[in-house]
Amino acid sequence: MRWKFILYLIAANVLWAGNYLAGRVLRFSMGPFTLNGVRWIISAVVLWLIVRKRGEIVPLLQEWKAFLLLGFIGMFLFSSLTYWGLTMVPAGEAGLLSGFTPLAVLVAGFVIAQDKVRLWQWLMVAVSIGGEILLLGGGASTQTGSIFGAVVLIFAALSWGVYTALGRRYRYRFSPLVLTTGAAVWGAIPSALLGIWNLSTHPVTLSINSGLALLYVSTMASVVAFMMWSAGVNRLGSGTAAPYMNLLPVFTALLAVLLLHETLSATQLEGGLIVVAGAVGAGFSRTVPVTVKESQTSMLE
Repeated sequence: MRWKFILYLIAANVLWAGNYLAGRVLRFSMGPFTLNGVRWIISAVVLWLIVRKRGEIVPLLQEWKAFLLLGFIGMFLFSSLTYWGLTMVPAGEAGLLSGFTPLAVLVAGFVIAQDKVRLWQWLMVAVSIGGEILLLGGGASTQTGSIFGAVVLIFAALSWGVYTALGRRYRYRFSPLVLTTGAAVWGAIPSALLGIWNLSTHPVTLSINSGLALLYVSTMASVVAFMMWSAGVNRLGSGTAAPYMNLLPVFTALLAVLLLHETLSATQLEGGLIVVAGAVGAGFSRTVPVTVKESQTSMLE
């Protein structure tokens, strides 16, 4: 049975990697902010139905400040920046840049949640930043647009770190599912408003393939993957599950090469590997705060 939950952890990362590919493909069919708005409207509805089926209650009005704050940073800001970045940066490179996210969670946890961070972990943060610099200097990132897109994706990682640190404040007040659903509902509002504005410059032109990609990001990547990761963490523990989050950059780069026929330069691969190595090295210490995927897990336990 243990292998079953390990497969859940691996499958969740594959589904999250697919989100980068789908976001890259959908840039031809709609604006990045419209994509994010549609995604979270659908995801919020699905999550709400799951909550109702489980008999839980989401205090949307009573706790609107908490849910709006988390939804704005996690669902609106993080996802909007991610999809925006994917209009300028290939999916494979974006996946490698996502390797910086665990370090962003660590830093945000230190600043916001006052988590203790050891010297070794700070050294690993420095290593990953070095990898980011190397990654920015290789391949497509030498183009001005791609450099800006890579910076946008780094800010997306930082916003997820802030979301994670803030979400820890409420982990004893709400169940993970309720917390995620409330954040998704409130986060869908600014996402939808910006998405409507985005229609003026990027009209929607859906095909069968892009429609399937949109359905994928709204269900498989937003709901199913989180629930699979949650099941794995609940059974194996966050300490065992945490290293699996470093599979995301690997799967994203691999799928981008195989399915989208993208290419990655040797410099980009080296930079991405250094980023992942820094994240893995930081994870060796038991004082590391809740990881990015653990925070994502907490959303749907």
